Amino acid sequence: MEEFQSVARECLGRGDAHIPDSRLDNVVVPRELDHLWDTISAHEDKDNATVSEDLFLAREFLRLRNSNELSEPDVAAANHIYAWASRHALPSAVYAESMEEPNEEKNALMHEDKLRSLLAISVIAALDSLFPVYKATDVPNIILALASFTSEADPWTTAESHTASIAILERFRTSPRTPEASFWAVLETILKDRIRPLFTRTRNPAITAAGRKDMHPIPLPRFDTSILDPESKPWRSSDIYATTVFAWVLRQYQALDINILESHFPLLVPPILALIDDETNPNKADGCTLLTHLLQPIQQAKSDILKRTNLSSVFIDAIKPCLLSLPTITPEPDSIRLLSTAYPTLFLLLKTSYLPKDKHTYTTELTKVLRENLIPSFHHISTLTPSSGTQSTLSSFPHPKLSTLLLNKIHDSLFDLAVHTTKYLQEIIPLIYSTLSNPFGTAYPPLLLAGVAVTRAVIMNAHPRIWRWRGEILGAVAACWLSVADEEAAERGKGYEKEDLIKLKMQLKGVVYLLRMVLENPDEQIAKDDEVIEAKEGFAKEVEELVGADEALRELLLGEVDGKDGMYFGA
Repeated sequence: MEEFQSVARECLGRGDAHIPDSRLDNVVVPRELDHLWDTISAHEDKDNATVSEDLFLAREFLRLRNSNELSEPDVAAANHIYAWASRHALPSAVYAESMEEPNEEKNALMHEDKLRSLLAISVIAALDSLFPVYKATDVPNIILALASFTSEADPWTTAESHTASIAILERFRTSPRTPEASFWAVLETILKDRIRPLFTRTRNPAITAAGRKDMHPIPLPRFDTSILDPESKPWRSSDIYATTVFAWVLRQYQALDINILESHFPLLVPPILALIDDETNPNKADGCTLLTHLLQPIQQAKSDILKRTNLSSVFIDAIKPCLLSLPTITPEPDSIRLLSTAYPTLFLLLKTSYLPKDKHTYTTELTKVLRENLIPSFHHISTLTPSSGTQSTLSSFPHPKLSTLLLNKIHDSLFDLAVHTTKYLQEIIPLIYSTLSNPFGTAYPPLLLAGVAVTRAVIMNAHPRIWRWRGEILGAVAACWLSVADEEAAERGKGYEKEDLIKLKMQLKGVVYLLRMVLENPDEQIAKDDEVIEAKEGFAKEVEELVGADEALRELLLGEVDGKDGMYFGA
């Protein structure tokens, strides 16, 4: 064993992936796992280097062992090795968030830690083929270690550790020898014993210990000093794998497992709220993503768990502050990352909580999001440009990507509001006009495409009242068309931008087509109104006047449009 150990140490030092066959000619690999464990346990895990040497030794021992038979001492040794490897697979606090820039020393420590974790996972994988995980004594800790490497975005995860962990976890779940009850029991143990203790140190007065809404919460102090204590958030400062493990657990629930999910619900709520309420935007975004994973099976199973626990309002109140993370306080890339997660999560939460039974409350809550968050946020980041000492009506759009994101979310909310969109035309139409009429909009075509999509949504969902706003819509579309024409005449932009402009022109024509269809085919209830009749009969004349004023608008207003071609309508 000493000779084998010496060869293993030498090969690891050289950076070999395995012990070369040429070095095995004169080395005898023992069969007994208890001999391996005796060698490993004698070192008492002194440091990373020693642990990595022992892990490499164990991995090569298991790889080269030529017998699948295990004696009773071998089984005991296998359980010891599982526990030992699982402990050393977990990433250390060296990856924790820090205000300091990474330096050579930290990079070296991270490299050592990553190597140790990778070797530990490879030991578990090698042992699994000999003595399957489900037979082990301490299955929850093995699964915990493997689940720590299920996200390729984590700095401690390599392609090898990710692939090996996913494969073992999948075998464990799908193996006919692993009863389903045992699988869920393991997950419950992980949630109770390893995840909950890490997140419950972050106090949340909105929920009870049973994971329900606290009807009589005791508010936290105005300035909660606990947020400055790293010990209050060990999932950020020490046990940095906790969020990844928790995310993996959440992804295991399917609609068919709704009874199990509901029994685990009190264990799932506190970590999600702790992440959403965190002061850092990346953790807020992660919390929203995890809430989405929780809501999907609940919605698919049509469970009323949110109503029974009164937690819908708690989650809504937790998400809405995320929507205020806007420039200039929040950098645009950070804001985009958070809002692109927070808004879809909030929409899914509202649907899961209120549809299909309580559509009135759903419409009310969605309207609040539109009027209190989406529209004000859009105007906030689309600052007005001062001109000659006066306030101009021209929006400057200094954050075009974020403005595009908000327009896309407004578009989605309008289709969910359907005909209720008519109540808010006085707020939405000016927003459309400022977007499409901006002379610099062609510098970022996706913003204009998003504005056209909102225009389509307005026409399709608020068609009974759209005749009142036909002038503003035509004015916005015409201004956008002329800007595109100027851009094409100047022959600026790259290839993909030119493609966007061609797409934009088609969709602008599609808007005019839809507007004409709505005006010429009014609803029966309003078809006899004098103003509606006037709009219907006078639209063609209004279009002719616009073309007469600027011949460049002829193709837009009078060009042919194939109503069956989805390219004209954003399809």
